[in-house]
Amino acid sequence: MDGFYEAFGERLRRARTAQGLNQQELGSAVGLNRTSISNIEKGRQRVALHMLFEFAAVLRVEPEALLPAPDGRSDVLDELPEDARGWAQSVLANAKRETDRG
Repeated sequence: MDGFYEAFGERLRRARTAQGLNQQELGSAVGLNRTSISNIEKGRQRVALHMLFEFAAVLRVEPEALLPAPDGRSDVLDELPEDARGWAQSVLANAKRETDRG
């Protein structure tokens, strides 16, 4: 089960950085401290189910986007180098914002 929380933490970190937030900002927005966000992103702290929805709302993603695939598969973005992955995520986040406005 630890792999699940590590994968969740990685997805959370990517979504956070795509939104341009630091750990303190995300923590403040969801009622946690920076240390908790750091521990969650490293897979060291488990997350209550209701927090999935809090994170998703603040990060402007669907809750499912933060969940790892049940069979352990990675998505296409997982295969990219970190700098390219961050760029792709920010492009996707901007595209989603534009379609939500439209």
